[in-house]
Amino acid sequence: MQNKLWRLAAGAMMVAGLAGCSTLTDKVSQTWNKTWSSLGGKSQAPARAGLQPSQESGRWQGMYSLEGETGRFQDCNSGQTIAVLAEGDSVLLEQAYLNTRSHASASMLAEVVGRVQERPVADPVLARQGRKELALRVERFVTLSSKTNCSWP
Repeated sequence: MQNKLWRLAAGAMMVAGLAGCSTLTDKVSQTWNKTWSSLGGKSQAPARAGLQPSQESGRWQGMYSLEGETGRFQDCNSGQTIAVLAEGDSVLLEQAYLNTRSHASASMLAEVVGRVQERPVADPVLARQGRKELALRVERFVTLSSKTNCSWP
């Protein structure tokens, strides 16, 4: 038990010491997850297939919400949340959302036709390092439902 506590303390110190280093964030996160799961004696759940950039359009279903002025889309298949680009039919999706949401932080089930694109991250330091993020380009707004969750696979 004492050995596990020392490992936990060492892991916490490592995370605290490296949290400011953006280039090591992914490595620290992976190490922390391995340490935490080994302490609890539980294995981590397998990750779902992540979203990938594509040149082809497809039909997407997910939970749409606004964070400040940025649309967010949580894909029903993967559970991954990405930004919605402010172009194409995203203005129609946003307007429908604003007109029908029940409260300011509501998420609503949306269906759109579009594609996932890669773009530089908003943080200028990370962007200079070549970091990219995924974003959804809405080419056609299909529907918006008052449902507040997906039927996860």
